[in-house]
Amino acid sequence: MDKKLSNFYFWGAGYLLLVCAILTLTSSKVTDGEIQIVEKEVAPLLCFNVETSELRTSDTESGCLAPEESLGTEPINHTDVRPTQIDRTFEVRFLAAQVAAKEAGFNIRITSGFRTQQLQESLHADAVKKYGSEEEASKWVLPKEISHHTWGTAIDVNYPGDRKAAKWLEESGSTFGLCRVYKNEWWHFEPVIAPGELCPPMMANALESLPTPEVK
Repeated sequence: MDKKLSNFYFWGAGYLLLVCAILTLTSSKVTDGEIQIVEKEVAPLLCFNVETSELRTSDTESGCLAPEESLGTEPINHTDVRPTQIDRTFEVRFLAAQVAAKEAGFNIRITSGFRTQQLQESLHADAVKKYGSEEEASKWVLPKEISHHTWGTAIDVNYPGDRKAAKWLEESGSTFGLCRVYKNEWWHFEPVIAPGELCPPMMANALESLPTPEVK
């Protein structure tokens, strides 16, 4: 065998050994779970068609198609900017729930939604006169700076009328991201969860929602 042919076989064998070693290491890593292909988890998204009143499930990547509007994927919190109406996503959640309630034989409607600070101030003053103190009044009507009605993130449903229909919303509202939040107010609902989550335990009254003063 001449020298050139000998060198060819020598380097060829070395190359094959190198390729085999790389393949072995790669296979080992996959086996050991060091290299994994993780599928992206896509969260469901409820979309309400405001023209046909139909509700369908999409996903956060595809989104909703006009004229659909999203029910959102998180609890709805107010911003630092004072609104002039109820939060739109909150309103869409209620509209979707309203259609479902009607199909179940119940009629739910908003009897008090967004309130101006002036109206809330007047209602709170009336409550102070009725209950005798700021503390007792705040169990039912919060001050204008704090009330979620003035932030567009609270609604009263069917008050003081059909309580059975409001009970349906209490039991079914979590599907749409709506929860009754106070034990003493069967009519008061807020968007404190994402659609499909469990509603938190109800507070005894609105006073419990106020921040606890820090003890110095």
